[in-house]
Amino acid sequence: MEEINFEEFKIYKEENKFSFLYADFDDENKFLTGLVSYIFDEKNLLLYSELNTGIEFTPGKKEYVKLYKNIQYFLNEELMKIPIVDLDDELGRILSEEYECLKDSDDKFLIKQDKIGEYIFHLILTRYFGYRCIIPKFRVTTDRNMSAFGIDTLFFDDEKNEILFGEAKFSKKLKNGVSLVNRSLKDYEQNIKEEYLLVLSNENFNLNSSFLNKYKEKIEICRTFEDFIKESNINSIVIPIFIAHGDGNKEKIEKFLDRLNSINSNKMLGLETKYLLISLPVIDKEKFVDFAIRMAVNKAYEYECK
Repeated sequence: MEEINFEEFKIYKEENKFSFLYADFDDENKFLTGLVSYIFDEKNLLLYSELNTGIEFTPGKKEYVKLYKNIQYFLNEELMKIPIVDLDDELGRILSEEYECLKDSDDKFLIKQDKIGEYIFHLILTRYFGYRCIIPKFRVTTDRNMSAFGIDTLFFDDEKNEILFGEAKFSKKLKNGVSLVNRSLKDYEQNIKEEYLLVLSNENFNLNSSFLNKYKEKIEICRTFEDFIKESNINSIVIPIFIAHGDGNKEKIEKFLDRLNSINSNKMLGLETKYLLISLPVIDKEKFVDFAIRMAVNKAYEYECK
């Protein structure tokens, strides 16, 4: 197992498996304050805009309005109704344990959409792995993909000619997160095909300009994702999996990396399929989310007043 120091993280790596441990993990208060302050740092909140435009953040009214709007993505007071179908008893139990769930008149689960986990995933893929974001999916919910098991991140690697279709979960236990990921992966080929139609082919979305410069002409002449990968000479895709989990102080890092081996890493769409398996231990999921939302509220008020 390799140990890597990156910013305030110590990263434990074993082949394609990574566990990101933030500083002061042994001190819950320092850990919560440090990690939440990191994810809501102004540079991170504006990261996508800066990378897409090449313009660095400088304090001003326009920038603070943008920060305020970005914070609002995490403070949507309305319940995001996400239908969950085809549940077995075990998966239903895990969802009930992990999320604030309701059931509709047809006895389908409705759960709150978790944006914070997706956002942290975006930061890690960008800041550590150096991938380029096509569109920040934590801001977008597409019609047919309005599912707890849909695509959570869209990135690309310009040099390797690869597109990344990522999956993010935030669970109380890593074991539960792995079960939820495996459920998502059952439908992933279809989700990727729909993502091409609903997002990558959608002219109304503000996709990354570098991505469009490279692929726009191909997208315009290709009806399906299968046609697109042939025209674009794409031979492999990457599926990064991110699980933030609240049992971070219950087991050793080696156990977390070993548990990631239970993720079903199957070939997709006849392409070489590379998996990145990422664990982010937190001490307690509910405490972390509560602290993060309170900080987001405070920052939103701060930016509103500037």
